[in-house]
Amino acid sequence: MKMFLAFATATAALAMGIAAVPDAVAAKEAPPAPSAPRPFTLPQMTTYALPNGMQVTLIPYGNVPKATILAAVYTGNIDDGANVWLADMTGALMQKGAGGRDASQLADLAAGMGGSLSLSTGLNLTTAAMDVLSEDAPQAIGLIADLLQRPDLKAEELEKVRADLMRNLSVAKSTPDSIAEDAFASVIYPDHPYGRVFPTQQQLAGYTLDQVKAFHAANFGAARTHFYVAGRFDAGAVRGAIEKAFGGWKAGAAPTALPAPANPAPKVVLIDRPGAPQSMVLMGQRVDKPGANVDFKAASTLLGGYFSSRITRNIREDKGYTYSPRASLSDRVEGASWVESAAVTAQATGPAITEIYKEIRHMQDEPPTAAEVQGIKNYMNGTFVIGLASRKGMANSLASLDLLGLGANYMNAYVGKVSALTPTDLQNAVKRELPIGKMSVVVVGPLDSVRPQLEKVPEIASELPK
Repeated sequence: MKMFLAFATATAALAMGIAAVPDAVAAKEAPPAPSAPRPFTLPQMTTYALPNGMQVTLIPYGNVPKATILAAVYTGNIDDGANVWLADMTGALMQKGAGGRDASQLADLAAGMGGSLSLSTGLNLTTAAMDVLSEDAPQAIGLIADLLQRPDLKAEELEKVRADLMRNLSVAKSTPDSIAEDAFASVIYPDHPYGRVFPTQQQLAGYTLDQVKAFHAANFGAARTHFYVAGRFDAGAVRGAIEKAFGGWKAGAAPTALPAPANPAPKVVLIDRPGAPQSMVLMGQRVDKPGANVDFKAASTLLGGYFSSRITRNIREDKGYTYSPRASLSDRVEGASWVESAAVTAQATGPAITEIYKEIRHMQDEPPTAAEVQGIKNYMNGTFVIGLASRKGMANSLASLDLLGLGANYMNAYVGKVSALTPTDLQNAVKRELPIGKMSVVVVGPLDSVRPQLEKVPEIASELPK
């Protein structure tokens, strides 16, 4: 009976006018208009310095009885000099044992606190981190102090680390994306640690334990360290543990300042992979420090930084040249950069590059639509707030922004700045940061079929290597 009544009601509605039913249904199903984003404000933090210069930030956050502990040391590949990956080797060896405990003992001790101990080496930052039960935060602070100040650096572990790095190097240098990344970095960061992505096998085979120990002694110290604790914790106990564990650490040297040369001359680099079905394409250039420039962050996102971006729709969805194109904006202390990367079918290499130039010019010539800009603003504000929704996200974001000299004020102002962006702001940002004539291009692919295509791309034809 219920089914019959529903059918009869629908039939009557149709008799009164077919157009009326879709309108009514549409009105019921239409989602509500999005509300204005709420202003984001960091929780009340406490920041202070130990007498040796180590910075400390305590962030009460959340309701779960756990704490994330993050020690950010301002060192990494920036301090390699010509010894590429010496920082990586040092960091890997530090994890093999510290304070008289081997790696398995460190892991067991961390697991007993409800977490794990990790160390990560980057270009300008080396981080040691744990996420533990609140009651174990003071003990975890001591464990991180052992890792940073008293690594064992044993000779018998060095060869294990070297073998692991050798395998990583062999794998990386066999993939077209890594080959292209190496070439691109050397072009836009000439004669700088940022431009030295991979060591040679001879370099890696030659690093000694004395070099590792010297790197640690020269680059790990209180003056280069910012210590973060985020979550639920006893502030008095944590402060006491930090003073006990790190108060006697030598200050050491200030962080290395080594600005990369600005605006190197653009180049086109071609690397042959005979018979390859695809070409790896990287296009980009140095840009102004983008951390404070939310207008260019938004413009980059709209160009190629998320799935619905213009370049992605063009060369993936419409043309089918590639599966996963991506624009990346690198916030680097000594010189930021922008790059569009795409693994494209070999026969579409030239046309794909042409379309990328076309999309950049389009945004320079015409501001994006208001709907596009609103979508980008929603996306950026959403991902920003989601990234800060956890203890780890909060600590890592603060560490990254402090490294760039931006800090908490940037985070508090971010949502407001993004929300105020206009289509003209994005257009002007692309004009300012991506002048076509300064863009370098790297192509790794089958050059016998690719080069004739590139000769038809007017932006790079005259720059092709002979």
